[in-house]
Amino acid sequence: MRSSRKSTYNNGGLYYMYGKHAVLAAISNKNRHIEKIYCLEKTFLELKNQIHHFSVEIVSADFINKKIGHGQPHQGIIAYIHPIFLSNLSQMNFSKDIDRIVILDQITDPQNIGAIIRSAAAFGITKLILPSHNSPAESATIAKAASGCLELVQVAKVANIKTAIETLKKQGFWIVGLDLEGKDNNLDSLSEFNKIAIIIGSEAKGMRRLTNESCDFLIRIPISSKVESLNASNAASIIFYALRTI
Repeated sequence: MRSSRKSTYNNGGLYYMYGKHAVLAAISNKNRHIEKIYCLEKTFLELKNQIHHFSVEIVSADFINKKIGHGQPHQGIIAYIHPIFLSNLSQMNFSKDIDRIVILDQITDPQNIGAIIRSAAAFGITKLILPSHNSPAESATIAKAASGCLELVQVAKVANIKTAIETLKKQGFWIVGLDLEGKDNNLDSLSEFNKIAIIIGSEAKGMRRLTNESCDFLIRIPISSKVESLNASNAASIIFYALRTI
């Protein structure tokens, strides 16, 4: 059974991750500690070459449904796992040259967060910051929405976003806020910066005042005047394409 340095991570409870993409990605992550895998017999026969190194129990569909709730798309497999969200910024692996980081402020929907993690990974962005308060703990919902990409992005929950921003500035990062009131709508200009941290707030509340004031500048996505705003995960995908490192 693979182990990890559990003291590195936030003190969140173990949870049941479900779905083939999420579970197979988790077992490929050397930093992920998996207590046990439960699966249907037909799923075990399909995946046994990939999961046989772990503690595996063949169970019924009723067993799985009792663990994660009826109606979840588990695809015949769940894993009881330890979370891997980091507990502070210093544990992240920063690059000396080109580096990108995402900060989510006031985004509380776990499906949105999972979708944003998936988009970040798709464009080579591998670091994301969440506030410790008013943001969800690592969960099956986030993992499922991320579709395996939770294992590809370092996620740190920090006690104070403003303090984290100050730390990033000392490391040479430019802090850019995505805001409807932003003056610059030239997303291509973002590629000029080697180190950049993009802050994305919720479509309803945006960034908090102190977070907004900590930005070096604000940028907006040009959209039709007939549309009020974009969903946070959709906006994130557009920004991540502009920031892509692939």
